[in-house]
Amino acid sequence: MLRSWTRFALLIVAVLAAALLLTACDTNATTTASCGFVVGDGHSGHDAKLHRVVYPGQSTHVGDSEDISYVPCNSRNYLINDGSVFNANGEQLGDRHQLIEATTKTGVPINIAVSAYWTLNQSESAMRAFYNVCFKYRCASSKDTGGDVNFATPGWNGMLAEDFGPALDRVARLAAVNVEDSIWQLQNPEQYQTLSDAMSAGFADVIRATLGYQDDLFCGSGNSVWSDPNKPGEGEFTCSPVRIVVDKVERGEIQADESTEGVLTINQMRLSNATALYGPDAGYWLGLQDTIEKCKTAGTTCIINIGGGPVAVPTNQTP
Repeated sequence: MLRSWTRFALLIVAVLAAALLLTACDTNATTTASCGFVVGDGHSGHDAKLHRVVYPGQSTHVGDSEDISYVPCNSRNYLINDGSVFNANGEQLGDRHQLIEATTKTGVPINIAVSAYWTLNQSESAMRAFYNVCFKYRCASSKDTGGDVNFATPGWNGMLAEDFGPALDRVARLAAVNVEDSIWQLQNPEQYQTLSDAMSAGFADVIRATLGYQDDLFCGSGNSVWSDPNKPGEGEFTCSPVRIVVDKVERGEIQADESTEGVLTINQMRLSNATALYGPDAGYWLGLQDTIEKCKTAGTTCIINIGGGPVAVPTNQTP
């Protein structure tokens, strides 16, 4: 009888211990659009290290000395436009409203609007490296929900603005020097595609140089997947290149008296167009227009006699 009571008492103790253990942990699950970082809370002698990565749709126990935060692991984009794009709700779209400045192979300045389509590299090593990047900006969220600004947290947007955007600037400048001027003269779709492909191909090297990690932290969305998509975290994660699409190319601002090759190219085209309008004296008429424009820019009153006749044109008059 004593042995029975002893066994029963031990069973009660074991049940109570298991109950206490369960109450000391919370079970957290990620949505199919998010990954989680489980870290030590750093209190009462506990560490503050990254303990494990939780993949989309998985559950994990978070101990009483641990915290969990979430980052998007779904399809994302980064949009650079001039600020003139709005959605049906009247909200301005885009992550940045300053176009990329680059030059063509002839040195003509161009301004580029692009869209980049990407997702996080979910491999274990890449996610652990990204945690360090994310921590600087506090880009993770304590809740597994979308953000308020551009569907992300302020820290996430800050991380993209300091790292992702400048990398797009750098790769665009590298790629644009190989495109023809027809990209802005004729909006040539073949040159658009050439620039898009070159930016996509070069982005991985540029962002690695930006962040300093061997792993590609950013991949192309949609076609970057686990070997078994139903078992994230198992096998290998295929990281395809970030897809970059050039949406618009405009010629940049130049000064007519610059001595660069790009200005010479533009002036030659300008003279060719003027010849079609004014005939063999096109150079004279262009020079006259430039003189009038300089007077306007200088804010001075210029009286120009056209053709030596009696007609005077005050250049500072408002029509």
